[in-house]
Amino acid sequence: MQLPDTLPRDVDTDSETLAQQVRILQERLAFYEGFDRLIHDNVAHARELFRLAAQEREAAATAISEARQEAGRREAHLRGELEQIASDLSQLSLIVEVLTNRVVQALGEPTSQNGATEPLLTADPDSAQSIAVVVHGVPSARAALALQRFVASLPQVIDISAREFSGGILRLDARVRDQLGAAPFLTWDDAHAFETLTERPDVLELVLTG
Repeated sequence: MQLPDTLPRDVDTDSETLAQQVRILQERLAFYEGFDRLIHDNVAHARELFRLAAQEREAAATAISEARQEAGRREAHLRGELEQIASDLSQLSLIVEVLTNRVVQALGEPTSQNGATEPLLTADPDSAQSIAVVVHGVPSARAALALQRFVASLPQVIDISAREFSGGILRLDARVRDQLGAAPFLTWDDAHAFETLTERPDVLELVLTG
């Protein structure tokens, strides 16, 4: 039996077609493999970007927290400095008043409640009497000034001057119309309690407690 003459040509054609299809499939496979690598690279890059972004957010949050803490410390320090300055000014004011009273007393002229000089005939000499007011446990110069103003506002007090404030002890010299006792001091708003040590017509000695 003799084979047809066209069979080898058909076989060659099928082989070429198959080879061409194989090349096409290989090219597609290579393309998909490259595309898959690109996707993996993009995913890895995105993960790195997310990690860096998270680090940046954490660093920013830490920086903000530290900045707030530093601002809080500075504010607290500044407030403390201002409070100390206010206390020093109160102390200085009291010292100036004490020195002014000493100068005025040396000149022989009594002082009024605001520190100004006044004539000797401010009150009836027969009705006025002097009394030394001593208060222990005064916590600050500000409290001493407040206490002095309170004593000056009492109705029986004609005038008052600060003699000394040291170590929490306030010494006042007052002229009064009537006897000054410890009872009026219980109405002072800034006081928790007073304890009486000495109560005489010429000396009133108290302890500020609480």
